[in-house]
Amino acid sequence: MEKILFDTPALIELLARRPRAISRLRQMADQGAKLAISILTVAEVYSGVLPGEEEKTERLLDLFDVLPVSDRVARKSGELVAARRRVGRSCALDDMLIAATAIEHGYQLYTSNRKDFEAPRLSFYSPAK
Repeated sequence: MEKILFDTPALIELLARRPRAISRLRQMADQGAKLAISILTVAEVYSGVLPGEEEKTERLLDLFDVLPVSDRVARKSGELVAARRRVGRSCALDDMLIAATAIEHGYQLYTSNRKDFEAPRLSFYSPAK
């Protein structure tokens, strides 16, 4: 069974009811994939919820397991940030927390921003075309 961690832009596409995003989600669910999001993604999504969108947001988030930021995830994300800085690459801490969550829990990351998530041992989910 595939384990897929969605990043925030992937959820926003679903909230916007983009047909391609909905089709991919259905495909993953039909294939029995275990779907999850980081607790950080929950915070990022809620930071943009407009009045009247609360119910549809809750319904969408209920489709996913929510993975916490544990001590191991926090340490791993710090290591990822430090490693990128040592080679002159910048990155966002929230992206590295999501990457570390995927790595520590054994999930593939589903994102359209792979360059933001360059990290050793991180694998990406690529949907079938």
